[in-house]
Amino acid sequence: MTRAVRYFFAIVILMPASLARAQSPNGGGTVTVPLTIDYQTLSAAMKQQVFTSGGRAILWQGIGDCNYLTAENPVLSHRNQTVQLETDGHLSIGVKFGATCVNPIVWNGIIQAETAPYVAGTMLKLRITDLNLLNAHHRKTLIAGKGFDLVKRYFIPRLETFEFNLNPITDQLKQLAMAASPPDVAQRVNAALATLRVMPQIAALDDGIRATIQLTLPAMPTAAPTPAQPVQLTGAEVTAFETQLDQWDAFLVFAIKQLGGLSPDPQFRDDLLGLLLDSRARLVAALQNPQSGGPDPVRLLFLEIWRRLGDIVRAAARRGTLGDRSLQFLEFVSAGDALFAFDQAAPALGMRISADDLRRLAHIMAPQSTVDPLAFSFAEDPELQKMFNVQQPIESEGPLETEPIEAPSPAPTSTASLAPSMTPQASPSATPIPSATSTPAESPSPAPSESPSATIAPAASPSATETRAAPSLSGTPTATPSSASVFDLDALRLLVSPSSAWAAEDRPTATTGIMPKLQALGKKLRRAVVSSDNADQYHADMERLLDLSAANEYASWRGDPSDRATYLKLAKAVAWQESCWRQFVVHRNRIVFLESSSHDVGLMQVNRLVWRGFYSIPRLEWDILYNSSAGMQILARLMDDIEKKRGASGSPGDLARSVYAAYNGGPSAYRRWRSHEPPMQRAIDRSFWEKYQAVTNGQPIDILTCAAQWDKSPGH
Repeated sequence: MTRAVRYFFAIVILMPASLARAQSPNGGGTVTVPLTIDYQTLSAAMKQQVFTSGGRAILWQGIGDCNYLTAENPVLSHRNQTVQLETDGHLSIGVKFGATCVNPIVWNGIIQAETAPYVAGTMLKLRITDLNLLNAHHRKTLIAGKGFDLVKRYFIPRLETFEFNLNPITDQLKQLAMAASPPDVAQRVNAALATLRVMPQIAALDDGIRATIQLTLPAMPTAAPTPAQPVQLTGAEVTAFETQLDQWDAFLVFAIKQLGGLSPDPQFRDDLLGLLLDSRARLVAALQNPQSGGPDPVRLLFLEIWRRLGDIVRAAARRGTLGDRSLQFLEFVSAGDALFAFDQAAPALGMRISADDLRRLAHIMAPQSTVDPLAFSFAEDPELQKMFNVQQPIESEGPLETEPIEAPSPAPTSTASLAPSMTPQASPSATPIPSATSTPAESPSPAPSESPSATIAPAASPSATETRAAPSLSGTPTATPSSASVFDLDALRLLVSPSSAWAAEDRPTATTGIMPKLQALGKKLRRAVVSSDNADQYHADMERLLDLSAANEYASWRGDPSDRATYLKLAKAVAWQESCWRQFVVHRNRIVFLESSSHDVGLMQVNRLVWRGFYSIPRLEWDILYNSSAGMQILARLMDDIEKKRGASGSPGDLARSVYAAYNGGPSAYRRWRSHEPPMQRAIDRSFWEKYQAVTNGQPIDILTCAAQWDKSPGH
């Protein structure tokens, strides 16, 4: 596609709202699709076409350097049913003496014009109907008659040369639509596209200038009725469904890396990260229930996330953080908008978003890239890690061991407290996803040279969905060491001391003092499985691990010191809710990592799909220190995001509930516990709240009872 075609296509956003249709009983008729030109995109395009001298339009140049009229920074918006154009204006009329201008007329202010959009043939143009000169405070200002005459004489004709050829966009739309058409519907889609024409209607709306395109639909056979209830997919359909979701996620990562790599704007990057995490949370939920007969979940996911991405890109363009690639990225968003609008306007045509569509959209965004935008991988992505400032979690010393090992035979009395052993892998009804342990990222190591210090017994393992909930607190807690008796003094100092008490040179010393203790705990808890024989010691070791991990994370996080106690309680309650304080379980007499059916792994149940690229999947699975540290990082990031950027307020308990909801359902879910949420999510959030209150009140977790009930609780 030529630069000119891409340029003109950039201004077009086909919105799916208010679609008008006239259709006959046999499936024929016409479809009209509103075609809206976003003001932000329009301003960027005008700047590129008219304001060509380093972002400035030279409207008039008189004799010498003292006589000129220029304009810069065009901004288009909606006002009183018209399109308003404002630019900074600079006027000088004078005589040059030597190196000095003697200027009887000098004016610097704002040129404000009201315009009426119209279509002339295939061109969208603006007619200026009124003109005002304003000062920097947007108050009308007067200049000498000759100066105002110059502005009218040169500004109006120059700006009225600005025009859009609406025809070139149809070629790109046809290409995208045909790529989205399966072979069995390609002929009728092509027939409909051949009738596409731009209508003369035009309107100035709040979001942009709206025109209309019209298509005539061919006669089509009546579609077979869709099933009243969703039905389970076949194996081949499940595989195709998974592939679609993987491709969409890979495409979104590609787009986010292109966008985030361009701009260091913290707000822009935070918005992109929140979008990615929310999209992946939705993806995991869709994978849990791949059914047919209802709305297409891939399409719904694409549409919702695409709209959010467009909002983020346009907001960044308004802030000026996208630089000279602003128009290119707006074009990328507009192309996807166009495709979806056409799909929604004529669903009977049978179009579907295809891999070719995604690749075409990616090419619009990054025409020089040779990377496959749909390449999916579980490997760590240094570019993502750097872009979103994801620090390396703590790793256990020594080689990573990624093979299950034989579990020692349990004592005869040690199994009574536990449910029968179950597979920690996905249940048969769960969607299979390739295990990250099979990738070459981490090669299997020999069996551990040191056996776990804990006595091992078979443990119940999960079959959970992505929205997990640990068991209720109905079980009677066992007597376990109090947190005070096992809490490390370094951790206590880090968590309760105000940040002002920590000099810069003291922080490394404090955190360094914690590291040897964390490494010792990591070695002690390596492949350790809780049983009735070791429950007290296991509880003490795990609580100390959580305390130290939280303290180490909080030492490097410059959050509100008053939140430190909340953060520690939150970390313990989340680990209780997610895993019953377990990293490892026994399956078929072999020690393996804890995994839910939605592929959340380990102590903090960090989801493979949601956090792929950010963390090492093998280490999340087999390294308890790494899993704990990654989970603490995620909680700290969400806590900072929710409290500082999303304006969450209320008690420490309210903050903890919001952070957990975001941890479980994605950043946008942080308020769900305040609303009328679905029964499953309500049960999950209630279960977490019970555990948080128990931690606050000093009630210890009964790990054995929790483990026995884990897979029977809501969400598992």
